Amino acid sequence: MKSNYGFERRAYLLDVTDRCPNRLAMQELVDVLARFGYNEFFLYDSAPSREVSLETAKTESYCRMQGLDFKVVGRDGLRAMETDASTVLAPTFAARSLCGRIEEMRVAMEKAEEAGRLRKAKRFLVTDLSDGYAWHPLCVSLPGIVLAGNLMTAGRSAAKGDLEKDLCSVMDLPLGGLLQKLGTLYLRGGAVRSDASEYFNILAGDVGYSRHPGITQFVLDDVSAVAHGVRLALERWVERNDWAKEISYAASLLDCACHRRDEARLRALRDEHGRIWRMRFEPAGRVESLSRLPRF
Repeated sequence: MKSNYGFERRAYLLDVTDRCPNRLAMQELVDVLARFGYNEFFLYDSAPSREVSLETAKTESYCRMQGLDFKVVGRDGLRAMETDASTVLAPTFAARSLCGRIEEMRVAMEKAEEAGRLRKAKRFLVTDLSDGYAWHPLCVSLPGIVLAGNLMTAGRSAAKGDLEKDLCSVMDLPLGGLLQKLGTLYLRGGAVRSDASEYFNILAGDVGYSRHPGITQFVLDDVSAVAHGVRLALERWVERNDWAKEISYAASLLDCACHRRDEARLRALRDEHGRIWRMRFEPAGRVESLSRLPRF
């Protein structure tokens, strides 16, 4: 058996249930997908109703220009793909994680590629589900999108590739290392959950939630310092690059999780969240998303 196995269908599924990407954001995402060898793009929409329609005609047309098949699916469509024997799934681990969970994502991606190769699956599907609050920006999903694209086309040898270099090429700035640094901080304190990062739960203030005993005040201060350092490193680019704005915002989310009772930090985060939302999404849903952030 050859070490590399190319999947016939290379798909990405974006959950838009609680957000509505604008036209430019969709086109930028399609460009990234096409660059890394995807040929299917699914929008997953399970919203019972919408203030603003998705207006998918232009997205479908742009996908066609880039060689991607486009389709909007609901719960039944997603369930059909999840139970399809010829499809393997791997999540981006962007949901409920603030800055992503890169190490968990990498393991899941490599396992999915191996499983698909062994059973000769036809489709590799990357699922990018919402966090339920629509806090995390698109940049948090990038590591999963890029690594999966490489694995789908180059096989397991892609696992040894330079993910940071690919991320920098997408953003056209040397920001890949900063994004990866944020995406590994969820490991600080030794607390790993299968459905969320501990820091997401801290910031969300889930009812009945008690933080992991390994996340001491010393660990919180350490994580906060790293997040602050990332923001400082981004200052030279943040006013002129949307990816830099998003990474800076992700760092703010993490910093606020470490200082959940700091009213000044949270007030600044709410302002920043509004700016980031308007950059890539339509206005509908923004107020509801803001209502999930802590307030005093």
